[in-house]
Amino acid sequence: MKRLVGIFVFAAVSIFGARASAQGMGGATGTSGPSFGRPDVEATPESGPVKQAKNSVKLFDVYRSILAYQMDVGPIWDRRASNTTPLSRRTNFEHRAPLAGELAFGSVLTTPSFKGPFYLTSEQLTVFRVLDAKSFAWSVFSEKLGGGVVLGPVEIEARIGVHALTVDIMHAQPSIELLSPRIEAGIGLHLGKIRVDIKGHSEYLWRWFGPDYVIRGVTLGLRFDRSHPKNPYPGAPPEE
Repeated sequence: MKRLVGIFVFAAVSIFGARASAQGMGGATGTSGPSFGRPDVEATPESGPVKQAKNSVKLFDVYRSILAYQMDVGPIWDRRASNTTPLSRRTNFEHRAPLAGELAFGSVLTTPSFKGPFYLTSEQLTVFRVLDAKSFAWSVFSEKLGGGVVLGPVEIEARIGVHALTVDIMHAQPSIELLSPRIEAGIGLHLGKIRVDIKGHSEYLWRWFGPDYVIRGVTLGLRFDRSHPKNPYPGAPPEE
């Protein structure tokens, strides 16, 4: 009998406490809605991107950057840079085959400055080279960083780059390279969403097995700009 009375008292206290708690929360018994259903508390508004000052500096800002696809093709000349002989040291850069050249394609991200004609650029690409009939090199991952000046439709730029991973075979001798450096400079004509350019470059194939090579070349480039996606944030900086 005492056990039943204790259970009854515990249940009554629990029900009374629940009702008192509900009244303290504005009379709502559920937890749905803003701030557990309290009508006097407003939900936090959705936050968008912070507006930028005109003098702020943000590299590769996604709201103003232009993403494009790039393809380069052109002839190359090479010269052995290590394990040389007296004869090879007297040899200048040579175009060793009619099809000795470079083919590259990838994506380019360009960010214009808030003020002035300057811009920054970053390029991720893959590069395939033919040095001669028995020598091939493939830079699987390459990265370039640089900048330039816009003069109307004309763009003048310079870049430094690195081939993060390269595999090759030179006259039946395979090798691998990491972090092979590259520099280049060029001029382009940008009309609407299409850009054509011509560039000169020099790079060093830092081979792990066999002799290293210095390569020079000239490439013609073709670029297509992508359209900006619609801005999902109201009040964000305008997309130009």
